[in-house]
Amino acid sequence: MEVILLERISRLGQMGDTVKVKDGFARNFLLPQGKALRAN
Repeated sequence: MEVILLERISRLGQMGDTVKVKDGFARNFLLPQGKALRAN
């Protein structure tokens, strides 16, 4: 899943970067905590 980072996350990228992560990591960690948005 591609997401847009809303803050700096170590080993992943800087705020504003579009990165590809595993679906589970995005659904269970990044999206619920408001650290990223889905990139459509």
